[in-house]
Amino acid sequence: MTEINGVGLATPENESATDQPSKAQDSKRLPGWLRSTWPFARSHWIRLALALAAVCLVGALVGYLLSDWLAPNAITDLDVELAEQLASNRTDSRNSLAQWGAFLANTPVKIIASLLVAAWMLHRWKRWYEAAFVGMTLIFEATGFVIITFIVQRPRPDVARLLESPVSTGFPSGHTAAATVYAAFMLIVFWHTRNVWARMTAVVLSVIIPVSVGMARMYQGMHYLSDVVVGVILGIVSLLVVLRIMGPHPELEDLT
Repeated sequence: MTEINGVGLATPENESATDQPSKAQDSKRLPGWLRSTWPFARSHWIRLALALAAVCLVGALVGYLLSDWLAPNAITDLDVELAEQLASNRTDSRNSLAQWGAFLANTPVKIIASLLVAAWMLHRWKRWYEAAFVGMTLIFEATGFVIITFIVQRPRPDVARLLESPVSTGFPSGHTAAATVYAAFMLIVFWHTRNVWARMTAVVLSVIIPVSVGMARMYQGMHYLSDVVVGVILGIVSLLVVLRIMGPHPELEDLT
C-alpha cells in the first residue's frame, strides 16, 4: 500500500491479490472454454452480414424475375399445373403423410431439435465450433428467408390449402430451406468419423428430409415447385457461406 496526500492506494501486487478470489469464482461459474473457443470475431460478423445482403439481393431478384417481371413463363406455368394436379389428387392417407413430412421442418421442431443437439455437442466436445456452425446456418437461412419473402411477396398457390399460415407469401419455401440446412449435422458426422455406415446414413437423411418436406409443402398447397427449389438452394448457400467464413477446425482437418 502506498500513500499520496494521505490517501491509501493499492499497489499492483495488492490489486492482483484482491482480484484473484473474484477471478477464481468466475472460473468456477463459467468454464474457460466457453469464452476461449467462441469462433466468431468482428470480421466474421461483417463477412456474414455482407454475404447475407448478397444472398437476399440475388434471391429477391430471382423472385421478381420468376413471378413478376417475366411472368407468365414456362416455370410459372409448370408451377400452376403441378399445384392444381396435387390438390385434385388428395386422399386422407396422403394428407396424413404430408402432415408428417412437413412436421420435420416446423419452426418449433427445428429450434428444439437444434438446441438439444447443440447442447449435447457443447457437452461432448467442450467447444463452440460444431454447435455454432449448426446455429449460425439456421440463423443465416431463416434471416435470408424472411427478408426475401418480405421483398418478393409472391402469393401462395391458388388452390385449397390444408394448412393455415400467418404468412401469405410463399417464395422461397422456408420449411424446405430449413430442412436443407439440417445437412449441417451430416457435415459434423463426416468431421468426427470415417465409419462408412454413419456417413451413408447422414447423407441419405440429408437428402430424404428436404425432399420429403418440399413435397409435403407442395401437396398441402403452401408452395409452388419453384418455391421449393429456391428453398433448397437457399439452404445449401447458407451452409456453404457459414462454413467458408468459419473455416475448418484444425482438430477436424484429418477426417475431412
